Amino acid sequence: MKLYGALDLAFAALYAWFGFVFTPGRSSAFNLALGLVCALLAAAGAGLLVGARWGRTLAIAACGLLLAFSAVVIVLLVASSAYLRGIYGALGQGMAIMSLLVAALIVEAFALLPLFQLRFMLGRARA
Repeated sequence: MKLYGALDLAFAALYAWFGFVFTPGRSSAFNLALGLVCALLAAAGAGLLVGARWGRTLAIAACGLLLAFSAVVIVLLVASSAYLRGIYGALGQGMAIMSLLVAALIVEAFALLPLFQLRFMLGRARA
């Protein structure tokens, strides 16, 4: 559990740095959702590190929120990819491929940790 607590804290800091400093978004809804994900993930990580009873519950909620956030971002990227390809022809095809590559990176950067963490936490509840 402490490993996932440390990973949650590290990824919350990484997401906050990447989303607010390195590549800040223009959408206030995106920034609000990212801030909520980062805050919940950091609180869950702290709860898991100190061994609080609420840490596991908060971590499961944070993982669910992070998976939902990832799914929405991926759907929007795929939709924009289809739009770009349909509207801009050959240039749009190149932009669409780049958009799909970013969607694949979102899966790797945002969805894998919560999937493995949920598998661990929910599998432990059954055992």
